[in-house]
Amino acid sequence: MSASNIPLHLRRNRFALTEELAGLRAHEPVTHVTLPSGATAWLVTRYEHVRQVLQDTVRFGNDGRAVPDPSSIGADMAPSNRQTRHGDLTAYDPPEHGRLRRVIATGFTARRVQRLRPRIESIVATALDAMEKAGPPADLVQCFALPIPSMVICELLGVPYADRAEFQQRTVTRFDGTRDMRTRMAAEASSLKYMAGLVARKRADPDEALLGTLVREHGEEVDDRELVGIGDLLLLGGHETTANMLALGSLFLLENPEHAESARDAERIDEMVEELLRYLSVVQSGVPRFAREDVTLAGQHIRRGELLLCSLPSANHDDALTPEAERFDATRRTAHLAFGHGIHYCIGAPLARLEMRLAYPALLRRFPGLGLAVASDEVAFRPSSVFYGLRELPVTW
Repeated sequence: MSASNIPLHLRRNRFALTEELAGLRAHEPVTHVTLPSGATAWLVTRYEHVRQVLQDTVRFGNDGRAVPDPSSIGADMAPSNRQTRHGDLTAYDPPEHGRLRRVIATGFTARRVQRLRPRIESIVATALDAMEKAGPPADLVQCFALPIPSMVICELLGVPYADRAEFQQRTVTRFDGTRDMRTRMAAEASSLKYMAGLVARKRADPDEALLGTLVREHGEEVDDRELVGIGDLLLLGGHETTANMLALGSLFLLENPEHAESARDAERIDEMVEELLRYLSVVQSGVPRFAREDVTLAGQHIRRGELLLCSLPSANHDDALTPEAERFDATRRTAHLAFGHGIHYCIGAPLARLEMRLAYPALLRRFPGLGLAVASDEVAFRPSSVFYGLRELPVTW
């Protein structure tokens, strides 16, 4: 896929933003764009405006049924044909959003996530043991970045780890802009069918994992359709975003040894992870928003029902957030938007942070001589995906 065919908000230049996107942020922070489907949207690129859209649930919503004619903005973007209790928390507005988030949040509290620390450490060590035993060269995506978050989320939800290859491939297909819409929708349908089978088994015999716990404790409040949506969202979000951060972050650290040295330091890893999250911003735009009423944003008149895409990478690279935002600096303290903002702030953020804080140092300590097995310009990035990342990362040691 040529760069000109990639939607503007998905274009990247390795770790940096494209000049086009930076130019829009400077001169046209809210601009009209046409998507590959033919639908149109407003692309929001400045930090202040992105935060405004994400936090204002009165004027901007996530549920496409709140607009007069959602089909007019593209069937691929609007959830207008979904039933009310579909379980996809990212497409809920208040008050239903609050009800469902409270149900799910018990599984992702900071205290509960910290109790997972010994198990995550064990999972990381197992992945590195297997990598060391197999010997170099290796694809760091397949032997490190993917298995760690996949195993963690499988155990947390109660999903058989043996099914990982299938659900990983379906997730990649669903969010790959180079695929045709029919293929992507088929992958989504297959994912939901898989989760429906799993939910049925949990209903019959609920275990101690999160989905089983939801059945036992909220089984009357949350029906099967909603459980399917919850499970599907947490499964894809729990492995795909963290896997891309682990791969992309590892590449950045290998290409910048001075930062890799800091990432080995247990006292500095927290600040390193936060700056990697801001700088890399693997979630490109999150869920589209819809104007719930006529609004004016950055001088642009947006009509009720029109679609807005918030560029999280652009917002995180805005000098209004932090001076010299295009430069990596682990000493920064920023209110970055890598996990979103407002009521839809990523519910799994504490878990993702912990996985990265444990995985990066463990990798760099185990393999102090780790390096790329190919030239930097030969590393294969994912060119048009909602989640930015790498196809593969060949390394040796």
